[in-house]
Amino acid sequence: MKHLKVDLRSDTVSTPSHAMRNVICRADVGDDVFGEDPTIIRLESMMAEMSGFDAAVFMPSGTMSNGIAVQVMTSPGDEVLCGSSSHVYLYEGAQYAMMAGVQMHRIDESPSGCLPNEEVRKALSRPSDPHFAPRTLVTLENTHNILGGLILPEGELDALIREIADAGASVYLDGARLWHAHAATGRSLRSLTAGFRMVSLCFSKAMGCPVGSILLCSEDDEEKVRRFRKCRGGGMRQAGVLASACIYSIEHNLPHLTKTHAWAEQLAGGIRRSPILELAAEPMTNIVFARTTEGMAEVAAEALDSLEIGCLALADSLVRFVTHLSLTDRSVRYAVDVLSAFGG
Repeated sequence: MKHLKVDLRSDTVSTPSHAMRNVICRADVGDDVFGEDPTIIRLESMMAEMSGFDAAVFMPSGTMSNGIAVQVMTSPGDEVLCGSSSHVYLYEGAQYAMMAGVQMHRIDESPSGCLPNEEVRKALSRPSDPHFAPRTLVTLENTHNILGGLILPEGELDALIREIADAGASVYLDGARLWHAHAATGRSLRSLTAGFRMVSLCFSKAMGCPVGSILLCSEDDEEKVRRFRKCRGGGMRQAGVLASACIYSIEHNLPHLTKTHAWAEQLAGGIRRSPILELAAEPMTNIVFARTTEGMAEVAAEALDSLEIGCLALADSLVRFVTHLSLTDRSVRYAVDVLSAFGG
């Protein structure tokens, strides 16, 4: 286990607060596979109400949520459109080929994080032909991780969703960090999830929980979602101990997410002052990318690690920093001071 003064590798490194741990200890539980865990039922009902979906299904992880959603909305042999820099394409071990029998067709995102409307229209309009795989689903990501925590712009996104619907395809949202879009814009979850057939949100990233994701779906899709969850080993028993943390995070952590955005801005200021780092883009939420000289990202990450700053080299010349709720003003100030002088 790393002992870092400031761990900015990911928001998944956040740990439950003492108050959250107390709630976990007192959770009212039952057997969720039998549909009898009252805390799971409460969480799923809360999320369905907040988002305007018929149903919400608790999942162990965002990867499982994404995989099950794609499997429900496709048939073996289908092709799924996704972003070239998307989590579903880069970081999920080709689970869609392995588990759902589908292949991914990637399209380069626009600078806003959306898939370009014209490219999607072209990809969905090829003629029906037995030589081609049916393109039945488009996946999007909000906020967009690898593009720097971007919030997809509302107008561009709405136009893209209409384009996909007109082509007769479904659209899915990997909303692992959608909480940050809600916090930054003030838009409700109902507004942010409108138009999607299914949406996944993570509790173990933005929200400071130890485990958990939620998959929003229709009543028609829910039975299949629960069946596939069981087939993949996601049928948990007294899972209310996990759901209690998620409920706590909605009630107590969500209102404070903008604090992590302010910390990201402070880190960006430190990077601007660094003699050798360059800010890759202005942060919109809790993710900050710094550009190094060509091929030096790993070296920079290792050097910062020696100074007790955790970060990740995600490309040859890009280093990522992610703020989260387990940080403090003092720890962020330390990171800013180190970054400001880094390379000097």
